[in-house]
Amino acid sequence: MSGTKTRGRKSRTDDGAVAGADVRAGVRRASAFLARRSLDTHRRSWAAVFAATAAATALLGAFALVLGSLLLAGPPVERYAGADAVVVAEQRVTYTAKPWGSEPRTATAHLPERVRLDRSVVARAAAAKGVARAVADDSVPVLAGHGTSVVGRSWPAAALTRYELTGGRAPRSASEVVVDSALAAASGGPGGRVTLQVDGPAREYTVSGVAGTGQRGAAPAVFFTEARLTRLAGHPGTVDAIGVLAERGVSGNALRASLGDAVAGRGGGERGPRVLTGAGRGEAEQLDALGARGDLLTMLASIAATVVMVTLLVIATTLSQAVHQRSGELALLRAVGATPRQLRSAVGREAGRVAGAAALLGAAGAVPLGLLMRS
Repeated sequence: MSGTKTRGRKSRTDDGAVAGADVRAGVRRASAFLARRSLDTHRRSWAAVFAATAAATALLGAFALVLGSLLLAGPPVERYAGADAVVVAEQRVTYTAKPWGSEPRTATAHLPERVRLDRSVVARAAAAKGVARAVADDSVPVLAGHGTSVVGRSWPAAALTRYELTGGRAPRSASEVVVDSALAAASGGPGGRVTLQVDGPAREYTVSGVAGTGQRGAAPAVFFTEARLTRLAGHPGTVDAIGVLAERGVSGNALRASLGDAVAGRGGGERGPRVLTGAGRGEAEQLDALGARGDLLTMLASIAATVVMVTLLVIATTLSQAVHQRSGELALLRAVGATPRQLRSAVGREAGRVAGAAALLGAAGAVPLGLLMRS
């Protein structure tokens, strides 16, 4: 008798589960049917939702692409293309301010002017493991004949940009310089004379050699002896940066770690010198790159947040209007036996189908729109 009752209860439970599954399947079929018929009948209403969703997706995708490219981008490596690593001073400073009536706040700012390294860091970098050569790199603005602006550097620093002699020889005295191919055309090449103005009256120098990188678009440059350039720079106890050439087979990570240990806390600003390798070497050339990128990120993030709020409002409004225009139809369906669950499921299916197709179209349009915004 007890076994018969147990089998009876189990049978009723199984029947209830089957009935529940049938009900859920019926709800899904009814919802799918209502969604298909509604999309066919109310094309204009859903077209507005489709257009708003596609435009919002394209705009948000474009902003995401711009933000992503800004996060991943960095200044190009030109001046230090031939260096395996660059040692520079920390360009950031941390300060604490206490506004009136508020708690103290600590912030970090990027310094627009170059913070220089103590010249003793050059020897420490040269002694680091895996370093073949460390070159002190200073630069001065030079005005050549006919008003041409060029960069003045020491001849040893030419190796950091992969300059090589194409004629003549390296400078040996304070009155000799090596010029690039552009200046060589005006001076007549090795043995010619070129007028340069640096820190006072213009002065004539003898062209001892001509150098080039073999690449187009290189910044025009003129190279002095190291002693002459140090005097022209006007800060003999410090250097702008240190270019490092590694020994054969030394990896970038190993070189960075070795240099970091060698120059740590040695006269490089508030946090000590920084060692830059790979794409990070461009930061040594463009001092304002990090600060400008931070400002752009803040501005674009605020604009993107505003765009998100506006697009959500527009999509919600168009969707609400599309459903409101069908209030009479939904009431009639409710009167003939449609359950609230079926109606909600039907509207959700309609919105999902429209939004899915619109999102795909908007994502495809985000790429050209993002490229247009970047340009």
